[in-house]
Amino acid sequence: MKWKIAICGLGAAAINIHIPAYRKLADVEVVGGFDPLAGEKILSFPLFDSMDDMLAATQADIVVIATPTGSHYELTRKALEAGCHVLCEKPFMNSLQEASDIVDLAQALDRNVVVNNQYRFMQIHEASHQLINSAEFGRLLFMSASQTFYVSEHSEEGWRGQDLQRTCKEFGIHVLDLARFYFNENPISIRARMPRGDLQDGPDYLNLIELEFSGDRVAQITLDRLSKGPHRYLDIRLDGSEGVIESSIGGKLGLHAGIRGGSRRPYLQVDMSPGGQARFYQREKFRKIASDPLDLFAHATSKLMAAFIHALDTKTTPPCSAADNFHTLALVFAAYESSRTNQTIFLEDQNG
Repeated sequence: MKWKIAICGLGAAAINIHIPAYRKLADVEVVGGFDPLAGEKILSFPLFDSMDDMLAATQADIVVIATPTGSHYELTRKALEAGCHVLCEKPFMNSLQEASDIVDLAQALDRNVVVNNQYRFMQIHEASHQLINSAEFGRLLFMSASQTFYVSEHSEEGWRGQDLQRTCKEFGIHVLDLARFYFNENPISIRARMPRGDLQDGPDYLNLIELEFSGDRVAQITLDRLSKGPHRYLDIRLDGSEGVIESSIGGKLGLHAGIRGGSRRPYLQVDMSPGGQARFYQREKFRKIASDPLDLFAHATSKLMAAFIHALDTKTTPPCSAADNFHTLALVFAAYESSRTNQTIFLEDQNG
């Protein structure tokens, strides 16, 4: 049996991530698409004039929502009421009330909604997660994450660049989700500063966020889109009681040379990690624990969809469910509220 997928929204996310992701899976087939702005795009599946026409003609099992956030609620609701499961792009919804309503509707209709938090499925993050609480890494004590992103006219095209909640809602949501993933719990509190400098009426191009977890453990996140320096998409450091993990998204070709301690022998190492890499350190010794391919976003999305389908087959709860994503979305809104009020926001339902 092939699972039939229909896609709402045929912009950059669909063309560069979703369609290539589903080509990797033997048990899925994209059977149709709908986007009023698609124009004359030539794709390997039929396009429809409306979502209703697409759903009626394709009898899709799963609808992928890859449209701007403002349309997610209505499109997800329509897909659920048509009997489909849903994979929705992030940010999931424009409000926690919308997110809660969709979670309730999916439960009432016995359907599943998954949010594309595909960063959890990148090989560098999977491998890092697997080492946490191992004998060699120990307990996770501290996480630091940073992005240095050079903003350009191209990067700010379309609806993303027009959103004043640009950085934390559109990208920071991935990092907040990874923090929950690594610590395996929801944080106790969040404090955020989003200085706008000379852009007082503009987007939040600088995010300084601190999360506190149980046991006096902390995550610090810096998202810097004011920088005119080198572009670093996402660097993460995880400090454990016994070791350290460092990961980086972004292609690397590394040439390392030096003298080994003790033997005093010279060494030369070549490291090719086209999409990203993760290393485990104990003092100066390290080993690479994972790397990702150049198409890491599509690759990770294909793994999430495969896990979603496995959950449907086995009638289990899929990863990255809407109910779980509710807590990540709540962190985004809490970060903006903390910045607005200059106060720490204490969060309820830490384990839920």
